[in-house]
Parts: sequence; C-alpha cells; structure tokens
Amino acid sequence: MHIVDITPKDNVDINTEDDLNRFKYFDKYYELHTKFLQPTNIKVDLKLFNSEIKQYHDIFRQWGYNRPKNLRYGLSLFNLDGDIRSEKDYGCCPLDTAPPELDLRERDFKVKTEVYTDMESMRVFDPIEKHLIRSNILLFHKGGNFTPHIDTCPLPNDWNLRLWGNADPDNYIFNYQGNLIKAEPGRLYLCDTTRWHYAEATADWNYTFFIAMKQDCIDEVHKWLI
Repeated sequence: MHIVDITPKDNVDINTEDDLNRFKYFDKYYELHTKFLQPTNIKVDLKLFNSEIKQYHDIFRQWGYNRPKNLRYGLSLFNLDGDIRSEKDYGCCPLDTAPPELDLRERDFKVKTEVYTDMESMRVFDPIEKHLIRSNILLFHKGGNFTPHIDTCPLPNDWNLRLWGNADPDNYIFNYQGNLIKAEPGRLYLCDTTRWHYAEATADWNYTFFIAMKQDCIDEVHKWLI
C-alpha cells in the first residue's frame, strides 16, 4: 500500500454502511447466542416421527462425497426445487463441497419438499416456516460423524442461524470446544455453530434435525427460547 499522511483527523466517516451492518449483526448474534445450545419451545413428537420416517428410508442420500465411507445420510426438508427424487440434491451435502460454479448459498434452498409438507411430525415447524431455508433430517449409523468444524459466521448476508435437535441424544456425542452436550430427545435448540464442534453416533438409526434459518429472524428467535 501507499505511504500516507498519518496525522489524526476529526469528523471523518470511516465506516461504510456495510461496515456498520457487520458491527450491528455481530453484536446481535452474540447477544442472542449466550450459550452453545439454548432450548426452544419446538419439540418433535418422536413416536410419530419414527413411524413416518420409515417411508423415506429408500431415498436418503449420502451426505456429501468427500467422505464416502462415512455412515451419514440426509433427506431434505427445504432444498432448491422441492424435488427429493432427482439425481442430485445439493441440499444433502456439506455446502462447500457443491460445485463452485453454482455459487450456492444457504438462502438459495427455500423450497419445501414433500418430506416437510407430508410428515405430520414436521408441523411443529409451521409457526416458523417463513424463516426456514436449507434444512434436513440427518441419519447416522454407529460411527457416522462430522469432524471438528464450524457452520456459520456472525456476519450479515451469506450466513444463517441454526436450530439443532436429536432423536436419540443418549447415543450421540455432541462436543463443542471440549464440552459434551446433554440434550432432550426431540427438543430443538438454538445452536451457536460459530463455535468449533463435532458429532458422532454411537448407535444405529440416529436422527438429527438440522434446521437453517434466514438471518432476518434474529429479532424473533428469543421469543422461542424457554
């Protein structure tokens, strides 16, 4: 960069609108996310869910191709076009492994699938449906895992808020920064996925509710916390 005059200057507007929005959203994000997991008033009826999900066992997809031996699978609730039977569904993979030329963002996945519309156990999400974007039901068998990672950033525009829940948390290791998580089966939690975490199933047929939300609901989410 060039040599410049470094004397102090008064009344200089140094921040662009984008700069100010970044400061504002960052503060709002961490005012809301005071813990890694915070319980919400949303809870899936697991008896109903377990009876309904069986009809879709033949169309679960490998969760990405970066680790093909990993026993982890996905089924879209919201994806690009609502179709869960097409050759490919880029909603069912780590988004950073989708073809880069598609330039996909979480907010692009906003069409409901039949899994969401037809499963009665998913009606618990109806009150917040307008906020939902790329969301999935994940299935892990024993040993299926996510290695340490983060999912989002506390910045506006391209990132998201996340709800998380598990149907059998006694057989699921959820570790963030060395802390093991205890959760209520079927309960959805606001999850701070800006923190490093990993997950692993310790038994077969372990389902996770992996729910992404638009950023514009950040002023409403506190109403769902319990």
